[in-house]
Amino acid sequence: MESNSEITPDLFSGIDVDALGVGDLSLYEKEILGLPGVAPGTYTRAICFGLAVSKSVLDTLTDGPTPFYLHHYRQINYRLDMTAYLLAREIEKGGYKALPFPASQLIDWQNQKAHISHKHVGVIAGIGWIGRNNLLVHPKYGSQMRYNTVFTDMPLAPTPPNPQGGCGTCRSCMTACPAGAITERPEEFDHKGCFEMLKQFRNQRNVGQYICGLCVKACRGQR
Repeated sequence: MESNSEITPDLFSGIDVDALGVGDLSLYEKEILGLPGVAPGTYTRAICFGLAVSKSVLDTLTDGPTPFYLHHYRQINYRLDMTAYLLAREIEKGGYKALPFPASQLIDWQNQKAHISHKHVGVIAGIGWIGRNNLLVHPKYGSQMRYNTVFTDMPLAPTPPNPQGGCGTCRSCMTACPAGAITERPEEFDHKGCFEMLKQFRNQRNVGQYICGLCVKACRGQR
């Protein structure tokens, strides 16, 4: 099998994304939900990648989600899913294991949990940090990103941690949150309050999905 220095340029050269990092899975402290067939230690690396949400689409949001925003949201997720599939396929061609995850597939809606937490993978992959809005914050794009992940046993070199690591004095997401779910500390984020608001939006806005977008719009980063 090829060494890390030989496989990395070829592996990532065809990936058109706005953020990319590799995390050491020994640092991932969250459980993997709904996949009992994945034995501990099967995968050692997590490749996390993201696409930026259109600023112009986000600017159309005023007081909640719209069908227009939902369409954009779904198209990004579709692109991320295809990227994960193609990346995993290339890894498997090299004789390694690769597990592509869906970009958006919650299996515990009440607690807003998927099979894995892309945002926490993004932290160990050096992409950003967890902000007050309980989302992954990228230095350039803020929270205006969608992410996906591929687990692998390919011996890739991990990306160094992001040196910025905090929201500083910015509290834009706190002001924008219609549920009042965002506080000073990310770990005190009100998941239940957020979910109740998402349910209202789903039932009243003809979107058919638990989405909002207002704290995402507020967290612009430096772009």
